[in-house]
Amino acid sequence: MRYGRRGALIALGAIYLFYIPFTVYTWRGSLEREFVRVMDLVFYLLFAFGAGYLADRDKRIRDELERNRMIISLGRITSGIVHDLKNPLISIIGLLERLAEGKGDCETYVPVMLQDALRMKRIVNDVLDFARPVKLKKELCNISDVVQNAVKMCEEKAQKAGVKLSTSLEDIYAQIDPFMLERALVNVISNAIEASGKGREVVIASRKQDGTALIVVRDKGPGMDKETLAHCFDPYFSRKTRGNGLGLPITKKIVEAHGGAVAIEQPLSGGTAFKFYLPL
Repeated sequence: MRYGRRGALIALGAIYLFYIPFTVYTWRGSLEREFVRVMDLVFYLLFAFGAGYLADRDKRIRDELERNRMIISLGRITSGIVHDLKNPLISIIGLLERLAEGKGDCETYVPVMLQDALRMKRIVNDVLDFARPVKLKKELCNISDVVQNAVKMCEEKAQKAGVKLSTSLEDIYAQIDPFMLERALVNVISNAIEASGKGREVVIASRKQDGTALIVVRDKGPGMDKETLAHCFDPYFSRKTRGNGLGLPITKKIVEAHGGAVAIEQPLSGGTAFKFYLPL
């Protein structure tokens, strides 16, 4: 069934290879008995072709659905890229037109245009990072140091949001790319801060578990609805008014490039827990 008609014919050939010699060797001349054996062989033949046909049809349907899914996904990604680039581009063009008309002044407009141009650059870099394979430069590192660096990078954002960052870290040494892993953690910690309300806490922990390094980022926010939970790793899927929806997909790619995995849990006590499993 897995290999369609080809697999069915191989299985049928194996059956005939053993069953026909057996039938010839045990032939007794009983018409009724031998008729049953012949019908067995005919049944195997019909079943093989029927099973092969159904398996091939199922594969065609799956392939068609996958193609449609890819086209829809590509359309959503393209639409997201265009949308993200459009706003800063309109701003830059508008300011340049005013300068060309002799209105406004460069000291005011140039910093705004530079900020919009840098925003466009970040969008393009995120798209490229998502589209191309992740290249790691691994070295033996203490994972807790990488986590601490990621937390430090998010401290200013946490202070502005009134969110407390707490850590519970164990020293775990593994072959990792510290820069890429730090980037993945910053994405998740930043999301956790945004999901938490003022006065709440985000806990970041690391420990060994079942022969792997486990990193957990848990917030105390409202949690995710079913749709967000099902599609949060899809490119350009985002519930936020800001952001391009590529942070979590890139995070997943980075962790999987390390040979690890990402899991999301929603504890009964509330909030969301992102878990990174990395091989030691």
